[in-house]
Amino acid sequence: MESDINRNSRGENLKTGLTLTRAKASDLQMYLYFETERLVVRQYKLNDIDGLILIMSDSRVHTYTKDRNNPWDKQRTEAYIKYMMDKDFRTLDCFHGAVIEKKTSQLIGLCGLNPYKTDEPEIEFKLGVPYWGKGYATELGRKMIKEAFASTAIKGIYGMAQPENIASRKVLEKIGMKYVGNQIFRNHEDSFYYIANSDGQNVRKEI
Repeated sequence: MESDINRNSRGENLKTGLTLTRAKASDLQMYLYFETERLVVRQYKLNDIDGLILIMSDSRVHTYTKDRNNPWDKQRTEAYIKYMMDKDFRTLDCFHGAVIEKKTSQLIGLCGLNPYKTDEPEIEFKLGVPYWGKGYATELGRKMIKEAFASTAIKGIYGMAQPENIASRKVLEKIGMKYVGNQIFRNHEDSFYYIANSDGQNVRKEI
C-alpha cells in the first residue's frame, strides 16, 4: 500500500517516544467521512500538521516505499495537508482523511482512497507505532470499503504492497481483499490485491 492521492509515499510508523498531537473537540466537528467503533476519519485542518509530521518524519514509515531514505519534512507535510484541504473531498470514491482515536481524540494516522483505475481506486492507511497491534488498520480498512461501496459507484478497490511487506499484505487479506498477482508498479514490484463491489461480482484477475 504505497501511493496516495497525489502520488506521495506511504508507510505505517511513528517515532517511539514522541507524543502525538491531541485533537481538540472542535476538530471532530469537521466534515466526517466515516467512523468505526473506535475511530473517526475526518477532513484535515491546519493544526494537524504537527501531529502528522511526527508520523511522516519517521524513516520507518517509508521502509517499503521509494522514500525509505527520504522521510517527509514539515514543508512536505504541510503541502500535503493544504492540498487535501483545497480539494475538499466530500465523497468516498477519492479522498484522504485524518484518523482520530475516539477515546483520546488523538490524531493517530491517515487513510484514504487514491486514484488508480477508472472507478477502481487504491486503498491506503498508515498509523502511528503506538497504535499497532490494536486491530485499527483492519477496522479502518473494512469500514472504508463498506462505506465506499455503499455510497459511490466504484466497481472495486485495489490494494498494493511490496511482496516483503508481510504485515500490510495480511491486513489486505483481513479486510477481504484477494491476491491477484505481482506486477512492476512505480519502478518496483508490488503484490496486488482486489475486492469487487457487491452483487456477486467476481474478483478481477487483471492488475
